Formats: sequence, structure tokens, C-alpha cells
Amino acid sequence: MAGSRLSRLLPSRGVRVTALSLSLCAATAVVALPASAAPTPPREPESMSDLKSRAETLTEEYEGELRDMEAVMEEAERAEGRAEATREEVSEARDQVVSLAVATYTSSGIDPSMSLFVEAEPDEVIDRAVVIDYLTTTNQEKIDHLNQALSRDEVAQENAQERLDAASDDLTELEDRRSEVHVLIADHPSQPMQPHNSITPRTEQMRDLVIEKFGRGDDVGGVGCYRPDGGFVVGEHPKGRACDFMLDPNGGMPSEEEIERGWEISEWAMENADDLGIMYVIYRQQIWDVRRGDEGWRAMSDRGNMTENHFDHVHISMF
Repeated sequence: MAGSRLSRLLPSRGVRVTALSLSLCAATAVVALPASAAPTPPREPESMSDLKSRAETLTEEYEGELRDMEAVMEEAERAEGRAEATREEVSEARDQVVSLAVATYTSSGIDPSMSLFVEAEPDEVIDRAVVIDYLTTTNQEKIDHLNQALSRDEVAQENAQERLDAASDDLTELEDRRSEVHVLIADHPSQPMQPHNSITPRTEQMRDLVIEKFGRGDDVGGVGCYRPDGGFVVGEHPKGRACDFMLDPNGGMPSEEEIERGWEISEWAMENADDLGIMYVIYRQQIWDVRRGDEGWRAMSDRGNMTENHFDHVHISMF
């Protein structure tokens, strides 16, 4: 191995290799060893403030893209509506042409459908035939005009669909970038209770994402996170590591719609538990705990009322 390295360092033609030159080359080779061989020190994690700033920026971009996408979807729907209406007009005009064609001349003379004119005066028969021919021609012109409009509508629809596809791709890319930052925030080693809301950054992020996706639910009690005592819960509320997403404001049985919303929040929390640092979910006198693997929901003992049994809210605790 050493000889091979020296053969690359030494000139290949017309040079006499001496012991001294070998020594010098060996010394040079030793000195020339790259300093990069030293281990690279681990990179410091990005600060929580920087991560939250990135998340806010990406959220603003995401919401902007979402608004743009909604506008494009509306334009695509309008184009589709125009195209469908035009197709119906074309179909009606064609039906009229077919009906008129039945009443016009054929190669053998007067069509049987014009037998009602047989006893009429010849001039009257011709006048009526001219009217039929005029109406047929007029409807054909209408069809041609509608077909042109239909082509324009279909092109507009295709353009709107292309813009919709592009907006969808942009939205997916932004969502992926947001998800990466969400994971970094959840995994960040520093998770202090913040002075402005007494919850940890990981908890705040989970809360905001639930609100973004499922609404705050102010009409049914809203969202509560920090409180001095945790009640029957193990104790994450006083540590700023738990939130309750209310489904009924008065401690009663929620509506069917709110019960379903509670299940949707719970399922979302279970699906995103690993990425967001969710520890367990309690809903409707049942608990799902990520620490218990694939065990699923487990029944809980009766604690006496709707609220303590978590029928009127979803409880999410964080690591």
C-alpha cells in the first residue's frame, strides 16, 4: 500500500530514485495526510426559535397555496359547468335538426312526414318546405357556434386542470417540508414550559395542528391545555404536556357530529403520534397509549361523570 502511494507521488520518467528521495517523499506523504481524517464534531441542533420561525413561514406559504388552489378549483368547476351547459345546448340543437330533417325533402321527393301538406296548395307546400330548410340551416349554424364555444370551454377546463395539478404538487411539496420541521420540533431536546402559555413547544405544535385541521370548537368549549392540577390524568396538564379538545361546553353528551369529530381527532393523533411526540389519547372512557405498542384502545374504569370519563372531550398527552 505504501509503495503504491509513493509510485503515484514520484515522477515516472528519467528520474533516479535514491534512498534520500524516497525518504523525502515518504516524509511528504506523511505531512500531506488530510486533516479531514479527524472526526467531524456533531452539529448543534437548530434552535427552537429558528424551527418555530421556519414552521410559521411554511404555514403561511401553505395557507397561501391552499387559497390559490381553492381559487383554481373554483375556476375548474366553473369551466366544467360552462362546458356541460354548452353540451346540453348542442344536444338540443341536434335533436331539433333531426326532427326538421324528417320533415324535409328526400331524394325521392316529399318525405312521408309531409303528407299533411298533400291537400294544400303547391305554393303553400313550397313555402313550408322553405321554412323547414331555413330552420334546419339556422340550427346547424347554432350547432357550429356552440361547438366552437364548447371547444373554448374544454380548453379552459384543461388549463384549469393543469393549474390545479401544479398547485397540488406545490401543496404536497410544502406539506412535506412542514412535516419535516414538525418532526424536528417534536424531537428537539429542549422542551421547556413557555411563559406565554405554560405549555411545551411540542404540545403547542400538536394543539395548533389539531385546531388547523379540525377547528378550535369554540362553540363547544374550545381547547384547554395547562392547568395547575391534572385531575384523574397522570399529571401532564400541570407540566404543560396535555390538551383537552372539547366537544360539549356543559359537560353533557356531545352531538353525533361532535362525537364523530372527537373520533377524527383521536385517529389523527394516533396516526401522527410518532412524528409529533404524542404519548397517549383518552376518549370516551378508553385510552390508547403509544408505549403499549399495537394493543389498541383499552377500557378505563368509571370515574363518575361525562367529563372525567372523557365523553365530552378528547385528551392528548405528550412526551
